Amino acid sequence: MARFTHTIDAKGRVFVPARLRDSIGASLVVTLSLDEGFLSAYTPENFRQIREQIAQLSGTDPAVRRLKRLIIGEAMPCDLDGQGRISVSDELWAQIGVKPGDEICFIDMFDKLEICAKAFYDQQKEEQGSLAQMDLTRFDVRGL
Repeated sequence: MARFTHTIDAKGRVFVPARLRDSIGASLVVTLSLDEGFLSAYTPENFRQIREQIAQLSGTDPAVRRLKRLIIGEAMPCDLDGQGRISVSDELWAQIGVKPGDEICFIDMFDKLEICAKAFYDQQKEEQGSLAQMDLTRFDVRGL
């Protein structure tokens, strides 16, 4: 549970934070996120479960077909190299507006990692304001 910042190298590779490597294993599946400006990275097992759930949806529904194209069709298996880096395609990096030399954030979301441009993250954080401004009563999370 944390946010980590790393820079994309000239070959489109980025270090996966060392603190996260033990829990994710030797590979990730990176794909588009449901949220604009983000990629999602799953363990192969978590992504398999998502694929199985999506496969159960009706193929005659245009929204389901679009979901399959954007989540399953854009998915890219990424094995960690000996230095703990993953290589992500230029196409996926372009989806979040980053290129080699740019900083990205990894955000640990328990069941997946979210990946976004650091500049985007900082902008969103500034625009959305503090948690004190949010009405959190509908979430019923005790102890915050």
